[in-house]
Amino acid sequence: MKKTTINHILMGIIVVLCISICFLIFCIAKRPRYIETADTESAVIAEIPKSAGTAEPQSAADTDSVKLPEPESTAQTEPSTAPMQGKTSTRVNIRDRASEDAKVLETVEEGTTFEIIEVLENGWTHILYQDMDAYISSAYVIIINQ
Repeated sequence: MKKTTINHILMGIIVVLCISICFLIFCIAKRPRYIETADTESAVIAEIPKSAGTAEPQSAADTDSVKLPEPESTAQTEPSTAPMQGKTSTRVNIRDRASEDAKVLETVEEGTTFEIIEVLENGWTHILYQDMDAYISSAYVIIINQ
């Protein structure tokens, strides 16, 4: 092979590698950001009491299904009246209205906690911060409890 042919092949490989690197950098820049929290999620796993099922299966069809206990009345499962709590995912402005043009009341650091009054559909969260009604962009809110 001639030197020019080898040079063209190598230049093509270098161009392909450069394009690949640019694509990877773009993908890394656009990837979703996950926020690590120290809060642990808990799941409750309850066993089915033996009294809920039949003592002895009556037929082959009974061995494939399990009878679950009857659900308890809904009066006992009312939602908790505790207010929702939230915290900031990064350094963020707290404002007096639900708008980017609103007055900044304070800039708080990551992990600042507050009481959530309402999550609005326009991308803002109405909060109670230091006994004041305030607003924060929902993009920077981590709900601690519901």
